[in-house]
Amino acid sequence: MTRSAILVVLTIAAATLAFWAVLHQISSLWLDVALRPEVREALARSMEDQKKLRSLDPEKREEYRRRFDATRRLLNRIEVIRMNRAAMLRRFELTLLVAFALVAVLAAMSLSIRYRRARERERRLYLERVTTLQETARRHAHEIKGPLTAARLEAERIADAHIRQSVTEELDRLARFTREFSTFGGLGKPVLRRESLGQMIDEFCTTFAQAWPGLDVIPSVAREPGGVSRQASASQPRPRRSLADARDDIVCVDRDLFRQVLVNLCTNSAHANATRVTFAIVHGALDVTDDGAGVPESLRARIFDPYVTTGRGMGLGLAISRKVLLEHGGDLRLVESSAAGTTFRITFGEPTCS
Repeated sequence: MTRSAILVVLTIAAATLAFWAVLHQISSLWLDVALRPEVREALARSMEDQKKLRSLDPEKREEYRRRFDATRRLLNRIEVIRMNRAAMLRRFELTLLVAFALVAVLAAMSLSIRYRRARERERRLYLERVTTLQETARRHAHEIKGPLTAARLEAERIADAHIRQSVTEELDRLARFTREFSTFGGLGKPVLRRESLGQMIDEFCTTFAQAWPGLDVIPSVAREPGGVSRQASASQPRPRRSLADARDDIVCVDRDLFRQVLVNLCTNSAHANATRVTFAIVHGALDVTDDGAGVPESLRARIFDPYVTTGRGMGLGLAISRKVLLEHGGDLRLVESSAAGTTFRITFGEPTCS
């Protein structure tokens, strides 16, 4: 939020400066035209002509006098402007600059409010849609469990071992889907606490180091002196941040639900044949990057919709993860994806845990 505000301020300042540069050129040009010596000389000659005409044409004496007085007043005003040229330019330009800056600020505020409202509306609609699907999944899981148990008992009575094994495998697959339905339908509300993001990542990588065969889970949260995140390689020891440094990244999370989000992301990476998942803390957010096959372009726009899958699983992992983070006050976004890998960004809500 702070970075966005700074960016808006810098943009307004740059636009105001550009406006001033153009305005300064234009205002100086038209004022210089009005103050050119030729203009004053022409007005002075006009006054002399009015005097001569007044003596040559007595019938229009008053008219020529009025013209003479009007020209003299105009010449006096031009002289006043010439003497106060710099101060008048400054006041004129300052007034227009202030007006321009105010309009720019109001426009930025309006766009910001519209953007926040659109994001909040999208967030609300997504949560409503996923909550409805959760209720459906919970009901389906409950309805399937009873018949599934009975089917398992009946399968044990099949005499042919080959047929019994085939039926059992299909029942196991159905049971796995039912468990995913139950997990999706049974998501609870997060209980937020202030936690160190760096410590949670280190603990996750230690606990789940061997959870996915062939996949290295690396806490890439160390910082170089210039503030750049240093990624660890498989041949290097995992970088560790000191506890004092880790406390700088305090977020409000439910540890258990947040761990489930990380598990879902790593499971997707394993399904994409990734060999490495790295975590990088970037301005209070968490980037999760793998070197897998990437998300197909046709699925990227709806990758967080329930039941959208690349072929493995039921397509509930990302939907669950995004719902969890939205209820944290944050979000889960797909930053980039290609054949070289995929990056998801996890953002968090306000650190007050309100």
